[in-house]
This record gives sequence, C-alpha cells and structure tokens, in this order.
Amino acid sequence: MKLRHVLLSLAIVLSAGAVQAADSAIALGESTYGVRCALCHGAEGKADTDIVGLLRQPPADLTKLSERAGGAFPFSDVYHIIVDGMEAVGHGGSDMPIWGDYFIADALEDRGITTADAIHITQGRILSLVYYLESIQE
Repeated sequence: MKLRHVLLSLAIVLSAGAVQAADSAIALGESTYGVRCALCHGAEGKADTDIVGLLRQPPADLTKLSERAGGAFPFSDVYHIIVDGMEAVGHGGSDMPIWGDYFIADALEDRGITTADAIHITQGRILSLVYYLESIQE
C-alpha cells in the first residue's frame, strides 16, 4: 500500500513538473513573439498592425492556423516556416525573415557557444514560439 502512495505522489509531482515546463516554454515563446513577430503579426497574432500596408504580402493571422489546417494545429509546418522562412506565393518575395538563421547567429554571439550549442538553443527558442502560437489558436 505504501508503494502505491509513493508512486501516486511521484506521478503527481512529475505531471506538475511537465505542466510547469510547458507553461515556461509558452512564456518564453510569448516573449520571443513579442520581440520578433508582433511588429508584423500584431500583439495578439491577428495581423492587425499599422505596417501591414507596407509589406508585399500581408502577414498571416496566426490565431487561425488550426482553422486553416482543418482543425489540427500544423505544428511541423509552423516550425519549418519559422526555421526556413516562407516560399513566395504569387508575385514578389516574402518579407518574413528566416528566423532559424537569425537565432543561430544570435546564439553564436555569446562567448563559448559552439555551433552545435547554438543549433540546440535555436531549436528550443523556435519550439517555444510554436508552443505559444498553438496556445493562441481560436
């Protein structure tokens, strides 16, 4: 009986840790979004900023990604768009930066960071950003 209580307590602690980790990832993603994405996509992801008219292509409403994908959040697609940028549709190129390259360069500016470490840091930043975008779906 005692082992059962210990296992149950352990499961509760581990699940609470997972929830806290998920909350931390979303908070980091929200911070990154505010600094790097909000200018074009809007503070709430609705592409309702004043600079929309200055861009060759209007930015996406990021609160509708799941809706446009048929209901499921397109996690992998969003991750790859952030890493690699967007292929231009129609006439002209995309104004969206290639954030994977930017985040790697940003991490490499820190002393003692290897390229491998910079890649891992970048993957974490982008995953956090994707988790945040998933959390704002309407």
